[in-house]
Amino acid sequence: MAFIDSILAITDFSAPSECALDRAALLASQHGAPLRLMYFAEEPHHYLTDPVARLAQRARQLARRHGIRVHALHRHPVEVGHILEESRSSGLLVVGPQWRRNWKWFFLGTRLDQLVRESRCPVLVVRQAASRDYADVLVAVDLSPRSRELIGFASQFAQASSVKLFHAINSVADSRLRLADVTPEARQAWRVDSRLRARERLLQLTRTLRSPGSGVEVQVGNGDPAYQAAVEQQASRAELVVVGMRQASTLARLLVGSVAQRLARWAEGDVLVVPLSRNAESASALSPPARAPSRSCP
Repeated sequence: MAFIDSILAITDFSAPSECALDRAALLASQHGAPLRLMYFAEEPHHYLTDPVARLAQRARQLARRHGIRVHALHRHPVEVGHILEESRSSGLLVVGPQWRRNWKWFFLGTRLDQLVRESRCPVLVVRQAASRDYADVLVAVDLSPRSRELIGFASQFAQASSVKLFHAINSVADSRLRLADVTPEARQAWRVDSRLRARERLLQLTRTLRSPGSGVEVQVGNGDPAYQAAVEQQASRAELVVVGMRQASTLARLLVGSVAQRLARWAEGDVLVVPLSRNAESASALSPPARAPSRSCP
């Protein structure tokens, strides 16, 4: 069976969503998968008298250009629930980043947040024009047991020539050491030890890739994982960032959103969000944390 057996792409015919359709068509050609198109707009476009007819025309154009099977879905109007329902029979959901936050949806987030959070299949958020297959990919991992699964998925999805594994050491632990009156010297030693252990673990994970050691880099950062991954993507000019999605608590979702949701909003490149199992083990099961320094009296 094909790695991705079908692709669902959403458009409102804006420039960003048209880039999403082009990328979806490239991926459909790369993976030999059929492509389905769906029209969705948060607000009606009065200049579009018949969006369904235009969608069918766009489907014919993509089919001719890429030599793929494209089907336009005629459901109209469409709600987020319809997209999620249709995505259940898809191997990939491709969307643009154009959806904005609205006070009406405070408890749900943006429409993009809803799709990233609730989709059962991977979601690709497209920001860049699609002129070629992905060549440079950044995989943001948390060093949990599911990291291997995420890296393997990224490798098959993009088949890129250059892959970088990235892990950000959250600053929460460092803040706790500061509150515990641990000396600056001991905290610095803990930071160095944490970075060394994280880098060692990333190097171990490179063996997950089909061609270990070939075109694979590792990088460790410090701070908020979503922000640091976005910064690393900009610095490395990676065309695609791959990140796992776990179920977040309701409070965390309302206040800040998950790492995947924030990265999908902040990254300049395309972002692939891969749903991970809810019963994943903790990171400590795979890579024990560095030993915390003992408290010292001033």
